[in-house]
Amino acid sequence: MVFTKEFSSTTEAVAATLSEALAALSERRWCDPNNNFCIRLCLEEALVNAVVHGNKNSPDCKITLRILEDGESCKIQIRDEGCGFDPNSVHMPDCNQMGGRGVCLIKEYMDEVHFNESDNTFEMIFSRDTFTGACT
Repeated sequence: MVFTKEFSSTTEAVAATLSEALAALSERRWCDPNNNFCIRLCLEEALVNAVVHGNKNSPDCKITLRILEDGESCKIQIRDEGCGFDPNSVHMPDCNQMGGRGVCLIKEYMDEVHFNESDNTFEMIFSRDTFTGACT
């Protein structure tokens, strides 16, 4: 286990948890602490989506973040109290539309992205070298 935390569904709690999670990922060498834009973007987008779309901005709801390592793979799991979604059904919106790009960006940077219906968890998986160099 790299990191685990359950927290209230607020943007303030997301910001604090994001910093803690990035520090844990950096400490275990899953990302470069001096160049962590891409992993930060993916993690922040997924956590904000859990607050806004999953828990409908309800601070009474909880979010659970777990980061696990398995050899050269790292799995980030985010569980909220919403009904879930299929990340494969999310497509890049046209240029005139505001928002809606978070999941598309996550799918671009992560090696695998899926929703585990059995425990209502959004999962992102990446390899050890994905975020240790420059973000491209």
